Amino acid sequence: MIRAGGLFIAIMGLGVVTGAVSPSRRRSLLMFGAGAATAAIVLFAGRLSAPYGRPSHLQLWFLFGSIVLEAILIRLAVMRYRASGERPLLLAILFVVGIHFLPMSVPFGPMCIALGLILCACAGTGLWLRPNLPLNSLWAVDGVLKITIGAVMFLAF
Repeated sequence: MIRAGGLFIAIMGLGVVTGAVSPSRRRSLLMFGAGAATAAIVLFAGRLSAPYGRPSHLQLWFLFGSIVLEAILIRLAVMRYRASGERPLLLAILFVVGIHFLPMSVPFGPMCIALGLILCACAGTGLWLRPNLPLNSLWAVDGVLKITIGAVMFLAF
């Protein structure tokens, strides 16, 4: 599932980067990216994974479990950071997305561990260590990382 995961991640990254370019439309561009990435994985996952066989039950459980984990953690992040303003809330959500890539390594491969750790470090730096870093810059870096690692996953495997 590495190639399909890479396609999904790269498209999501494109949605994130466009949100950095147009911050007033950040959330709608993110949702558009999520919709496009989901459509791409639904349409192409079978063909992209065909040479390697069907995903195992374990891979599917981790895929869906990672998504459930992300939803739960985003809900907790919203509860914790909603009153703090847009910047901390969005960085907390980016941090959660990074966390969810760790178990995603089971269906999508070990590059997801590196991606998850790097995304957590980036969002965590802006959230806790350097609160003066501009949200747009951190948002753009997050998107570029997703595009880059997603493209490597898609092209290299």
